[in-house]
This record gives sequence, C-alpha cells and structure tokens, in this order.
Amino acid sequence: MNVAGAVSRYYQVLTRNYYEGLSILAMKVFRVSLGVNNFQGFLPTDSNIWKTDILNMNCKPKVKVWSALSVYISHPVLERGNFFSLCSGAFVTDIEATKKLRTHLEMGGELLPINHKGETFHLFNTLECVNCLNDEATSWVYGEKTRAKIRIAKYQFFPDRFSESTLFKIPETCLGEILTVSGIKDREDEFKWRVEDSGLTGIKFEELWSA
Repeated sequence: MNVAGAVSRYYQVLTRNYYEGLSILAMKVFRVSLGVNNFQGFLPTDSNIWKTDILNMNCKPKVKVWSALSVYISHPVLERGNFFSLCSGAFVTDIEATKKLRTHLEMGGELLPINHKGETFHLFNTLECVNCLNDEATSWVYGEKTRAKIRIAKYQFFPDRFSESTLFKIPETCLGEILTVSGIKDREDEFKWRVEDSGLTGIKFEELWSA
C-alpha cells in the first residue's frame, strides 16, 4: 500500500472508532529497545564477524549472502525473554515471538536465521526506511566545534508519510534504532500492541512523538 493508502486507512480507523463509541488513539512513534540490563542477549561465536559488514543493519537486504550465524549468550544468569540483543539497529526473536509477529516482521524487513544449541532464532533486519522525519521541526544536538548533527533531542514527524508497515527506520538514525508507529491501523495490525497483547518479553517502547 502506498502512503496515500496508509493515510486513508488511518482515517478509516478513526472514523470507525468514532461511530462505534471507541476511544480514538493518538498517532504515536516509539523507539524499539531491548532490556539489555535485565534480559539475555547474544554475541557472535566468531568475533571476526565484526570485521565484516554483515551485522551492519543499514536497511539493505542480507538474506542472499547470509549464513546461519552461530551465537552464545553473553550473560546467561539474566532472565530469558522473547527478544534478544545482538548488534546495533536490530533485535533477535525466539520461536514464539517469530510465530506471533511474523506478519509484522516480514512486512517491515527480513528474518535471518541464527543457531544456538540446536534452537533457531531470527535476527530482524529492518528494510522499511521511510523519509518521514520533519527535519526542520526536529530539535538536534550539535557538536560544539563541528556544529555537525550528533543526535536527535526531540523528534517531529510528518503524519502523512508513514507506510503500511508499523515497523520502520528513518535514514537519519537507521544504523542505530528501530521505530514503530501506532494509531494508524487496527490494534491487532500494529506491532506494539501485538507484542504487548501476546505477553512477549525482553523488549520495551520509548515514546518519541505523538500527534
């Protein structure tokens, strides 16, 4: 579905909720992050992989060059969740999370297999990179000497630029973060609500913007 279709779908949901007497949710964007201090995460068994760009999550497809990655648990005493860390700008799902979220994940990217003690996990590589950040309205932190943009202090988005996938990245931060939008589709069709309604653990959502 194109952008116009996604926006049309958003207003259809709002209209239906209004006439059914349901609460109308604001459109919101969240940063998807992992509970690295409380939940287990992975590291590659072969550290030489860091010398390559295979774990550089830059919104480019990797499935054709991917070989099932061997990993180990970096902090095994921590609680096991359904989501695991591995590299910047990505997350790993276990069998349960992959099954419950497959539609959402495949709409926003690709699933790359990972092996750990005979169990298959999947690294989610986001391919949906959307030009939806309102750069002029966004507040940035600048380098004192270079005056180059370092990071975003306050996000602002164009509400009519989100795509069909509720999981996405933006070019400005694609190497380091995954975003998700809510309030544009039915609850079961949005990644954040699907995660929470399924009781999946090891992931959290930080609100960045609302309209």
